[in-house]
Amino acid sequence: MTRYPVRVTARRDESLSRWLWLVKWLLLIPHILALLVLWTGLVVLTAVAYLAVLFTGRYPAPIRAYNLGVLRWTWRVGYYGYQALGTDQYPPFTLADVPEHPARLEADEGAPPPRWMPLVAWVFAIPHLIILGALTGAATWSLQNSDGRTAAPISVVGAGLLIAGLSLLFTGRYPTGLHDLLVGVARWNLRVAAYLMLLTPRYPPFRLDQGGDEPDDAPAGPSAVGPPGQRGTAAGPVTALVAGVLLLAPGTGLGVGGGALLAVDAARDSTGYVTSPTLRLDSPTAAITADGLTITDAGRWTRDIADIGGLRIAAAAPAGAQVFVGIAPQQDVDTWLAGVARDELTGVRSGIAQYDRNAGAVQAAASPAAQRFWVASATGTGNAELRWQVTDGKYAVVVANADGAPGVSVDVRGAVQVPGLAGLGAGLLTAGAVLGLIAIGLIVLGGVGLGRRHSGPSTTAEPQAPPPDSGPAGPAPSATPVGARR
Repeated sequence: MTRYPVRVTARRDESLSRWLWLVKWLLLIPHILALLVLWTGLVVLTAVAYLAVLFTGRYPAPIRAYNLGVLRWTWRVGYYGYQALGTDQYPPFTLADVPEHPARLEADEGAPPPRWMPLVAWVFAIPHLIILGALTGAATWSLQNSDGRTAAPISVVGAGLLIAGLSLLFTGRYPTGLHDLLVGVARWNLRVAAYLMLLTPRYPPFRLDQGGDEPDDAPAGPSAVGPPGQRGTAAGPVTALVAGVLLLAPGTGLGVGGGALLAVDAARDSTGYVTSPTLRLDSPTAAITADGLTITDAGRWTRDIADIGGLRIAAAAPAGAQVFVGIAPQQDVDTWLAGVARDELTGVRSGIAQYDRNAGAVQAAASPAAQRFWVASATGTGNAELRWQVTDGKYAVVVANADGAPGVSVDVRGAVQVPGLAGLGAGLLTAGAVLGLIAIGLIVLGGVGLGRRHSGPSTTAEPQAPPPDSGPAGPAPSATPVGARR
């Protein structure tokens, strides 16, 4: 069997605690927080590595060491926690390889990835991701019942962990075959992750290699490199990495917010209104309502900003019938339609209106145009357009036939008046871009610094001459990469 360059091993504890697995989620909180920071840095550094491979054909060694270290850390936490529950030995807080720990991950350095690989690696990984999604719980099973559709997750790993935990709790034993299966799924996951990080250019095999050892393990020869380098203090790189991750979230938020404001500004018409897409409303009842429209502090906004606060609703009856649209206090609408069935608009899904039916008889309502409580209303044959300058209060929007007859069918478009947002949007977008660049710079600085601490001495140094009487000289031992040292 051909040796795969990413090697995942696990040594199950001879004796595991019956109950510790119940509280490991609490013990792992510090690791989870650390891995959130480390994986954010890994995503950024992997993008940098993609660009480096694409344009230079080289994978920066410090970035490779950092990514490999994060993957090692993740495997140790997963093996202790809810990926395998294979050990009660608490995982260390380090990117370095820890030979005495039961869970280890190594990667042969080998040849650099081809320049074209960053463009297609994620595409080639899709078949693996589909299979792993089904194994680890990304797939769902939908059940149709009288109350609607219920989705339940399907997970081989979840079921295996539950059985393993219950077996430990009640018998004190961990089924060997179940352990081997969970390690096999984890090994497949880690191989695919390493491939996506370009730690190896070799395509992962479609096989579930179960067991704590790799199926093609051979005795390891002497390492050609020294112990991991520990140059300088880690305080600076760690501080830079954490600061970069903390800055990345607000930078992304400002950028997304600025882009959204620019998009809204571009959608404004000459009068400052932004119009929604057309929505078809159909109901066999006498009215369709949108309830609970609560407005507060409208006076302050409309006083301080002139071109804000306008609301426009246009309703078109496809059959050319007389249509009514109005806005009124919620309690007045409830009184008017008491005992009469109506459909309340609750949302829109895939362009289709969703309703809740209010109790009452499907019958005609009193003529809406004859009511005196409307704060704004419009009636028209085929088309009706309502315009309203908002005021504080709790309101309901009503669409109905002008005579109150049941059977409403209209196409509706809403529009709100907003001020010019180009300046604010551009400012937020610029601030987000600057903050994001600073964050990425700090993440790269911190990640590269941590990677250099665990890179070890160079493997390109001049080989030493063999000592006298050492016997015939054989082939030079191949240099073992940093991530493969034991």
